[in-house]
Amino acid sequence: MKIAIVTLPMHTNYGGILQAYALKSFLVAAGHEVDVLDPKVKMPLPKWWKAPFVYASRAFKRVLKGASGPEVFRELRFKRELPYVGRNTLRFVNDELATRQISDYQDVHQGEYDAFIVGSDQVWRPRYFGKIDDAFLAFTNDWEVIRVAYAASFGTDQLEYSYEQLDRCSKLLENFNAVSVREDSGVKVCSEWFDCDRAVQVLDPVLLADPKIYEELSAKASGHKAKGKLLTYILDPSKEKDAVIGFVSKVSGLGTEDVSVHPYDKSKPLAERVVPSLEDWLAAFADAEFVVTDSFHGCVLSILMHKRFIAVGNSRRGLSRMSSLLEMFGLDQRLVHGIDPEDDGEFFLAEPDWAEVDRILEEERKKSGAFLTEALVKR
Repeated sequence: MKIAIVTLPMHTNYGGILQAYALKSFLVAAGHEVDVLDPKVKMPLPKWWKAPFVYASRAFKRVLKGASGPEVFRELRFKRELPYVGRNTLRFVNDELATRQISDYQDVHQGEYDAFIVGSDQVWRPRYFGKIDDAFLAFTNDWEVIRVAYAASFGTDQLEYSYEQLDRCSKLLENFNAVSVREDSGVKVCSEWFDCDRAVQVLDPVLLADPKIYEELSAKASGHKAKGKLLTYILDPSKEKDAVIGFVSKVSGLGTEDVSVHPYDKSKPLAERVVPSLEDWLAAFADAEFVVTDSFHGCVLSILMHKRFIAVGNSRRGLSRMSSLLEMFGLDQRLVHGIDPEDDGEFFLAEPDWAEVDRILEEERKKSGAFLTEALVKR
């Protein structure tokens, strides 16, 4: 079967790239021919007749507000910097993931694919996807194709849709052959807001795929700087998170290795913002002795690779994603928002019951794989 995957754009997001690679790997192993659709990341320049007014307005606000004001020529900087800071991850996207690059979803024509799979990651979060109707396959119109949502995520348990978006997307969801979401809260959102009672919870693709694919990628890493260390992967730095890292380093006696990346942090020189390869990132998790992260996929890898870890709550990016994942495996006590100064760290330094975690993972993997396999034969 010829299948197209609809997910978030590929750029410098390790978790987003890895989940797409995992889903494609699972489907290819099942005998399907698969394309990951990769719309071009767009930041178009203002129209020529409008540009002088746009730039003048931004410049005026910049003078009034200083550094907090809008960047005057942000589109030009974006076009110049993205290929540079993302050159390692973009190489993986082009060579390993081998995406089908498109300008937009209107480039996809009827008859090219037998099935479309939407997911995973926060593909149903309007602020991340762009034209949210396409995340519900609006571009397929009345085509005779299989439509499946696999581990699609709203990112949060708070609805971020306008009433108009909700109305359109609810109608589009009725055309899906099968619907699954990544978080337990997503099942509730589908039922209460989209009038869809068919949604079930499944595993993120990174947990679904054969773990050997990550070992093979890690083996290609250029180095092993995280060997035996406390690994930190923080998406949104804060004093509270620094305190958690300091606490773990103190009670464990481990030195730290930071693999956090901030490609769009203009306070850093451009050369320091280049994102290391996905292979190096995976190897860092494989080598680490302990992990502190505020990333959903950082938690996923910690579970998959049996790493003691602390997950620091990240409400900005959607807390329900992390809490749902950890509750599934009985690891919810490893989710913190800070550290009690009286804590001796004994609980966090202890090894989780990995045998029980693996039992749950195997059970959920069978259920999730069966859902996807059955969904692709529905007509």
